Amino acid sequence: MNRKRWAAAAAVAAVLVLLLCVAVAVNRSGTAGPSSPPARQAFGFDAAYADRDPLVLVVRYGDSSSCPSKAVARSVLQESDRVVVTLTRTPRDTNQICTSNYAAKLVRIHLSAPLGSRTVIDGSRQKPVPISPGNPPFG
Repeated sequence: MNRKRWAAAAAVAAVLVLLLCVAVAVNRSGTAGPSSPPARQAFGFDAAYADRDPLVLVVRYGDSSSCPSKAVARSVLQESDRVVVTLTRTPRDTNQICTSNYAAKLVRIHLSAPLGSRTVIDGSRQKPVPISPGNPPFG
């Protein structure tokens, strides 16, 4: 009986050591535990429009209709001489093949003060975008 108990205890110990080694290897590979969400991706817009409402700015960006931007968000920094607009989206799948067809998308931005003569800056490129008067096309 002692040999059977010894063999059983040795088998249990071997299994525990094996499980411990697997747990350490998985932890080192970074595949264990919850993964952090991917960082948002900033992207540019190609036009800005002064709406008839002086407290509204409309920006237009081009999107591929085969791979549209997902979860588009905007951040707006309003200063006395400029309005900086940064558009972000969920990162695109780099393995997906997208067509280059252009689909115009509009984003309405409510301002705390009239746009007036302030410059509109594309925050993703830190470059001014010309402001067109009147309603934007496609929308």
